[in-house]
Amino acid sequence: MRRLLHFLLYLAAAAALELRISHSPVIGLVYKQVVLHCNFTIIASVKKEDVAVKWTMRTVFGEERPVFQFDGNHTASYRQGSLVKTEFLPYGIASLTLSNVTLMDEGIYTCTVLVTPQYGNGKIQLKVRAQPTVLLPSQSLLNAAEGEKTFACAVHNFYPQTIDISWLARKHGSTHEIPLSSDVCTGVPSSHGPDGLFAVLSRVTQLVNETNNGSLYICEVRHESLEKPLRRNTTLVVRAPKPYQQDTGFIIGVAVACIVVTCSCSIFFIIFYQEYLSKAEPQVSSVIKPDLIPINEKTRLICNISGFRPKKIEIKWYRRSPNTTTAPAGYSTREDVALSDAQEDITSMAIQPLEANGRFYSISSCLIYTPTIKDDGAEFECRIQHSTHKSPVRRGIFIHVTARPASCYIFSSPQLPVQGEKLILTCVVEKFYPRDIALDWFRNGQPVEEVTQFGPFSCETDFYSVWSQTEFILTKDKEGAIYTCQIKHSSFGNVEELSYEINLQGVPPEVLWITADPAVPVAGEELKLNCRINNFSPNLIRVNWFHDGSPLHVGMSHSVSVVGSNGLFSMWSLLRVIPRPGVGKTVFTCRVEHGALKDCVERSYILPMLASPLHLDG
Repeated sequence: MRRLLHFLLYLAAAAALELRISHSPVIGLVYKQVVLHCNFTIIASVKKEDVAVKWTMRTVFGEERPVFQFDGNHTASYRQGSLVKTEFLPYGIASLTLSNVTLMDEGIYTCTVLVTPQYGNGKIQLKVRAQPTVLLPSQSLLNAAEGEKTFACAVHNFYPQTIDISWLARKHGSTHEIPLSSDVCTGVPSSHGPDGLFAVLSRVTQLVNETNNGSLYICEVRHESLEKPLRRNTTLVVRAPKPYQQDTGFIIGVAVACIVVTCSCSIFFIIFYQEYLSKAEPQVSSVIKPDLIPINEKTRLICNISGFRPKKIEIKWYRRSPNTTTAPAGYSTREDVALSDAQEDITSMAIQPLEANGRFYSISSCLIYTPTIKDDGAEFECRIQHSTHKSPVRRGIFIHVTARPASCYIFSSPQLPVQGEKLILTCVVEKFYPRDIALDWFRNGQPVEEVTQFGPFSCETDFYSVWSQTEFILTKDKEGAIYTCQIKHSSFGNVEELSYEINLQGVPPEVLWITADPAVPVAGEELKLNCRINNFSPNLIRVNWFHDGSPLHVGMSHSVSVVGSNGLFSMWSLLRVIPRPGVGKTVFTCRVEHGALKDCVERSYILPMLASPLHLDG
């Protein structure tokens, strides 16, 4: 373990080793392999034994885990299927390979490399995604000249939960696709398996006839794991009943059949009645609702009615509002709070396709409703009337609405931390509902006790905001410490986290590529070259322009630096030129210098024609 000991001893005082890591976030697909790149610069020839590597990860819940370690002689793999090819270390490659990726692998990975006496580390965020599988029968049959037809599209094994499913139709021989928006019912994605992946079913019901024969019905799925929408289609085949043909043979056959049936009916009548003519009462499920019901977003309440006969049935939906005079203001209305006596019939918002299952019928009644904050604590009732029941069957459910915070962020005071002075970190959560919320601070995964909270307090009548602060004297040992604000609220599917890393050296700017206006230069007309510089601190920065390597002193203008919600500054620099017809190309360069940069950063723009002479606006 000699190299590991050296690794720990040199971390505090060793010179910085430059690492080149994967651009975050890296997207990994479930059950696939992903590589997190970590390369370092070799100044002199080194052996594998001269290099120590350590990979760790911080999960989405803030837990720190070791992943892989090599101390120059010994290898330790803490996560099954993790590998660093140590034979590549002399070439400056310390990349981590993860096989059979699962949702548990999602988090922030840290690559630390020691080449005595230099060391460096870098962080890479890994997001895990699962691409959906879409199932739709290739052919749908309608055994009638016309009628209602329901198409069902099953989407399985996707992550994260958010998904968009839409339906389109294209008539036979046409290339024009028509979006279908009415009579569409898409369930709420749910996860039942141990792998945490989601599944959902989407249905559309259409009134079709022989003119639709050969038409395509398309299920289109959009998900962030897909580069482009995933489509499956089914072809509608309409089989009209054949006309009745009267001939002698047919009449004789019918006569013989009637005689046989008449002779046998006394034997089979009871069985026939029980199997085909007797009534069967509907089996009614509880109303199914989503785990989260966001304000002002469509939600679906589903009541399944199955196994009934005859098929005539009446299904209605009603809504009862919470009594605002008894509901405690600012809190989610509970089931024991009185409701209004008035009922609102909202059956028109429901999609109710009738399906035949052998000798019985079923309906999946789907209520599509857009709740507002006034629906918090309201009761929704599905009421079923069938000839097998003397009175209606009722299934009711209360809903509680939520609103995700409009914004969540951390800001520091002062914006640039100063060693030896007080630093105040403030976690702000704005415009959420309901009022109940919990904010907790952690330092490198350990709870912070010295916290002051302001609120929740009302904002914009129906919503709430809250601030949480922690303050401390900034000492040298806090350099690089990560402060995390953990937010727990019913509108989140899980815990949300915001992080702030203590950085006494400042934040280097992000220098974007130069944009041109107009995009295609025109000789004799003004061309504006814009260099955007984002997210830097402190607000001390130098921007210069060059023409073919020579500095420019006219034609430039710089905006004032603007501070964003993250406490960092942004600005732009503009160069105006008037291209002249000529031969060859000319290069304009924007050079940015900042205290947090080891070297200046340059961005260049190549003008496709020689601007000679160039007229520069002062």
